[in-house]
Amino acid sequence: MVPRRTAGVVALALAAFVRLISVGGVADATTFNPQFSSPVSFSDTAPGGHPDVRVGFDIPPPSALGGAVNFSDPALVTATDAQVPTGAYIGQVSSIAQLGLFNDGCMTNVPATFDLVEASTPATSAVTISGSAGNLAEDDGDLDEDGIVDQPAFANNGIADGADAYPAFLLDLLDPDGPGPATPVVPAARYFGVDIVFNISIVPVQVVVLAPGDLAAFPNQGWMTAAWGTPSLIVLGNPLDPPSNTGITDFCNLTSNSTILGITHDNACTPAAGAPSGCTATGAGFSVRKGVDGGCPGSTTPNECGFVRATNPATSRTLKTRVYAVSERDYDNDGIANSLDVCFAQPNSGWDPRASNFSSGGDSDADGLPNACDPSAFPNADEDGDGWQNRIDNCPTTPNAGQEDDDVPRGTAVNDGGSRTDGIGDACDVP
Repeated sequence: MVPRRTAGVVALALAAFVRLISVGGVADATTFNPQFSSPVSFSDTAPGGHPDVRVGFDIPPPSALGGAVNFSDPALVTATDAQVPTGAYIGQVSSIAQLGLFNDGCMTNVPATFDLVEASTPATSAVTISGSAGNLAEDDGDLDEDGIVDQPAFANNGIADGADAYPAFLLDLLDPDGPGPATPVVPAARYFGVDIVFNISIVPVQVVVLAPGDLAAFPNQGWMTAAWGTPSLIVLGNPLDPPSNTGITDFCNLTSNSTILGITHDNACTPAAGAPSGCTATGAGFSVRKGVDGGCPGSTTPNECGFVRATNPATSRTLKTRVYAVSERDYDNDGIANSLDVCFAQPNSGWDPRASNFSSGGDSDADGLPNACDPSAFPNADEDGDGWQNRIDNCPTTPNAGQEDDDVPRGTAVNDGGSRTDGIGDACDVP
């Protein structure tokens, strides 16, 4: 959905779920006012009840979310992976992302809907999956994209391979010390969804629910003890992958609404034979497997209806959700976050990244490279000729075909508590 320069782990706003974005930098913060657009609501507030949780979350201009952790009250019990069958329908996240497309301004509203199903964790499956986003989203049992069916039981069973098998990159993402001796954190539960955005980008979403206190093992997060509650992560795509060059050149803002069920519904896509049309989608060269709410009671076999996912405390009490959020960084302190600021080291507050290049107020040749750092008066959509258009290129005037951005080694504490990357490519990064 979004380029690596912009986001690797993106906030889609689930109440009681962490929102974490793998962006930012090592400098000043921009104006920052993420907000809940509506109160968090429970469909069932009775003691011992099983509520559907609904929430709206927005990142309005000029905010740029650099990272957030949301802790649900530990008294609200979340079922573990072992307690809910893989493929059960868990809920839905609907969002409208404000994107920049094909090297133009970040001004196009693009909808995306993610239907979430229960997915495996290392606690229930030793099978891992690797490869592209499209590979995770398929339902063919070929887990390493070599054309051979590795897991026949996963092929055409109505569940995306990325839900049946555990994505290998999560082992690295959840390793507190990178190459050090610590072992990866094992999620308590995981949910999986996928959508094809603008018919050019396959976007898998992993909602990873952790046990209270799990995040305290990570650098800069020792204060995130069990007392804060139950954390989760929403992982968009694979943040450890090379950048994506699909035509989506910026991600700047987001509006989302989420419903996560307290009791699972049947997934109408299992089994695949006779499944409704909404169970598959085609785009970006892949046919992907989605989930469809089959209701409760459901009508398919297997029927995943009726498994408890969330339980209220046994006695009446006020439940608290705590959110810790940080903005992206802004190296030149001009009010434009590094991920949107093509001229990241030259202040150009008069340029509007959310307007078309022609009307942005600071890009005379409308090539996506503002006047403040454009070395030429003639338009060139890829100024340095490295295959990355100016608006997505994290070093727009320095060739860097790999788009590497690795400021602090994995497993090492970052001095300001933010991301270990800053949205500025290594080839042109400033000290």
